Amino acid sequence: MTNHNITIRIEQQADYEEVERLIFAAFETMELPGRTHTNEHFLAHLLRGDPDFIPELDFVVEQNSEIVGNIMYSRCAVIRPDGKKTEALVFGPVSVKPELHRQGVGTMLIEHSLDHAHELGYKAVLITGHPDYYRRFGFVPASAYGITMLDGKSFDAFMALELDEGYLGVDGGRWKCCRAFDVCEGDPSAFREFHLAFTDRIQAGSSSCRK
Repeated sequence: MTNHNITIRIEQQADYEEVERLIFAAFETMELPGRTHTNEHFLAHLLRGDPDFIPELDFVVEQNSEIVGNIMYSRCAVIRPDGKKTEALVFGPVSVKPELHRQGVGTMLIEHSLDHAHELGYKAVLITGHPDYYRRFGFVPASAYGITMLDGKSFDAFMALELDEGYLGVDGGRWKCCRAFDVCEGDPSAFREFHLAFTDRIQAGSSSCRK
């Protein structure tokens, strides 16, 4: 998909460092309630090694050979009251170069990836995000399907989108993401180790550029 020197393609291994820097820059500038630190670049790193990660839905946006956007998907599940699991997707992190915010890059990336996810046979997506933004893609509160977070709580930013109408049903359930999300939020020592190496690489790169 190409438009005005913008191309959407699958992320390659050679992109990993550039994508992680993009993610860090994109989220560092955001004001999110309850945020204590920027760890979305660590989540991206973890996701690539998780068995529920979906490489076919790991897209980057390139503009004039620079990566300016990224979206990643992984498998998640709705655990029903009877213990059965309904497979779904979760996307995130979703990142756009700060200078290009509000210029349609994120919208193009999300629409492209949702279409591709449907073509691959996936039937629903669950996310947490800004309700006013994600309604434009058809997301509604997950509570409309009786779905809550794993702790039984629900809130407006927890949203769902059926790619196949009727798939999520009305039986409800609790949302369970892949292990990478748990490690990202629950292992501060692993985050510190990764982030220290990450910032060292950034500083080394900046020093090389100044020489």
